[in-house]
Amino acid sequence: MYANMIYSFVSLLFLTTLSIAGGGSLASALTTTCSFLYDIVGSIAFIMILISSISYGISQVLPSDPRARVLVYGQNLFVGAILGIILLLIIPEIIATLIGKGSFDPTSCTFN
Repeated sequence: MYANMIYSFVSLLFLTTLSIAGGGSLASALTTTCSFLYDIVGSIAFIMILISSISYGISQVLPSDPRARVLVYGQNLFVGAILGIILLLIIPEIIATLIGKGSFDPTSCTFN
């Protein structure tokens, strides 16, 4: 599980580095990264919530010890999905403030 998160982070870092090295500015790199995140986070959050729901349903027929483990796993998936969505909503505004732009347009991933 952690290997997948590290792989995703390294891929995102590579994408950003490639955008900067391609002659673009920091703003274009952040726009590229933003587009990537907006494309993938919703799908990943949906899948995490779906797996969480399925694991909760399956846990109802298990004995107590495996049931507790599956419930904790499902809760962690659900919390991770919610935190990912919250971070996706908050971080662009923080980046807009840091680079000196007034606001962020989530439809086109541009900083105004």
